[in-house]
Amino acid sequence: VQLTGALTFANAHEVWAVFAPSAEGTAAIDVSGVTQVDSAGLALVSALKRKAGAQCRVVGLPPKLATLASAYDVGALF
Repeated sequence: VQLTGALTFANAHEVWAVFAPSAEGTAAIDVSGVTQVDSAGLALVSALKRKAGAQCRVVGLPPKLATLASAYDVGALF
């Protein structure tokens, strides 16, 4: 799965609707193309990872997403 563009409160529900149905069993979520993110985007990535399963890795963490993950103390999820 590759996520690109903005992951914000404004579009998180749309991104979830597109990617959640096929997330189970996904090996990796690539977020290197994410250009804008807020706490809703962080929650979205976290939820997709949980839905995908323990084998799933989040790769290509942009600095803003890494900072949010650290601030919310969920960096270990990635």
